[in-house]
Amino acid sequence: MTTDLRSAGSGNLRVYLIAPSPDFGQHNLSDDCAVGVSTPFAMNAAAGIATIAAYFPEEVELRLCDEIIEPVDYDDPAAIIAISANVAQAPGAAHIAHRFRELGRTIVVGGPHVSLAPDMFEDIADCLVIGEFEPIADTFMADLLSGALKPRYQGQKADLAKALPPRWDLYRNDRALAGVVQTSRGCPFDCNFCDVIQYLGRVQRHKPPERVLHEVQALYDLGYRQINLSDDNFTVYRKRTEVLLEALADWNGKDGREPVGFLTQMSIDVARHPDLLAACSRAGLRTAFMGIETSNIEALKESRKRQNLRIDLVEQCEKIVSAGVSVQAGLMVGFDSDDLSCFERQRDFVMSLPVINFRVAVLVAPVATPLYEQMEAAGRIVVEPSLAPSTSAIAHTNIEPAQMTREQLTEGAMWLRAELLAPENVIPRFEHYARTLGPRLPHLVPAQTGGPSVKAHPFLELFSQMARNRATRRVIECVRELSEENPLLRADLMQALGMYLNSYMRQPSEARQPMVGVAQ
Repeated sequence: MTTDLRSAGSGNLRVYLIAPSPDFGQHNLSDDCAVGVSTPFAMNAAAGIATIAAYFPEEVELRLCDEIIEPVDYDDPAAIIAISANVAQAPGAAHIAHRFRELGRTIVVGGPHVSLAPDMFEDIADCLVIGEFEPIADTFMADLLSGALKPRYQGQKADLAKALPPRWDLYRNDRALAGVVQTSRGCPFDCNFCDVIQYLGRVQRHKPPERVLHEVQALYDLGYRQINLSDDNFTVYRKRTEVLLEALADWNGKDGREPVGFLTQMSIDVARHPDLLAACSRAGLRTAFMGIETSNIEALKESRKRQNLRIDLVEQCEKIVSAGVSVQAGLMVGFDSDDLSCFERQRDFVMSLPVINFRVAVLVAPVATPLYEQMEAAGRIVVEPSLAPSTSAIAHTNIEPAQMTREQLTEGAMWLRAELLAPENVIPRFEHYARTLGPRLPHLVPAQTGGPSVKAHPFLELFSQMARNRATRRVIECVRELSEENPLLRADLMQALGMYLNSYMRQPSEARQPMVGVAQ
């Protein structure tokens, strides 16, 4: 297509680059995207749109929108509306595309879900970007500037050593709690329900440590003191990880810089490597998301979660936490070997772990995964509207379960989540966590001087509101006492408390106990 793409009222080409808010449906198991009572803050800055923005030439007038923290501006005059969408963002992407198409704009859509299922998006976009953007950026930009965008662009695997730094100067950094640095792409594991390896591959590609440090320093200069090292498995290549952690340790809390808390994603088999865990502690890497999934051995076998087999999950988790790395755990139900007893079994398993915050999920079959192919061949895929997200954060699976109905799985998952969030269940886990967690190195303990930062506002507001709830007030008091007993753990305890209270507040209202003096 050849079109005059200059924006209305301007001689310049203007592009509005949007990250839609995720849509987890009516039965929502996920709440870790945003925090805040009166004003929404993103838990993690939207790295996708900031990364893509780096490849637009100077002559393009560019505006970014993260819909988690601000509404889409349908009055923006941009001729090009570019939308980046993962599976949970697909419904939002479709809505935004339809609205702008009615206004006569050119719609470009890319991102992980588009790359896995491009045919789903053909009717809502003028141009699809499939695969990784960096290798085709020059071609795309040349066509964009000449007004001759093609219907499809097929990207290849990007060389992260050549990656441009994200355009965080265009982002609302005052409204995101953690900055994001992508340190690798791909994962060598073979979990059958995971779509990451279908999109990014099983050969992990790494960003050089000096480029990571450059991006970390840029985020620090923008005010971030929490930085997510975005990595599908940060510790799977040990030698590379050790070099990067050493570089971060030499940077963090040194030369007059305040300490930064790093977080990432890794597998539980890191517990076999105490030297690597010690390196995490030296670098200030204090939090890791881990897909623990289940204590059901047959479920781990059927999902090919081999790294979780033949180990004591409780013992390994305690080793990791005692080394100073807090675990945020993924927990899954709905495997073929799960019957109706799985929900209580998972609840009991959780209560043995020194872990506060969990992401409860049901087994779903994302498009293009081995599990989807297996379930489709067996006639067990439930056909939903084409852009309905198939993500484990939605309690209603797209699979016909083997030993229960879909409705029973939904009800059980929602019950399990409510049980894990119940104050009477989280208090003993806080006590277990405080007994187990290894302390920070002294120079990485955040100073308690001066007033609260802007990024502390959503949590202070949350603490104030939750202190009016009889049940959660007991949790707050418990954590305050634990912090007084363990001052070197205060930052970790308060962070875990903030995440917990945010999840508690965002669960369905019928699962929460009423607040004192607050109308429900």
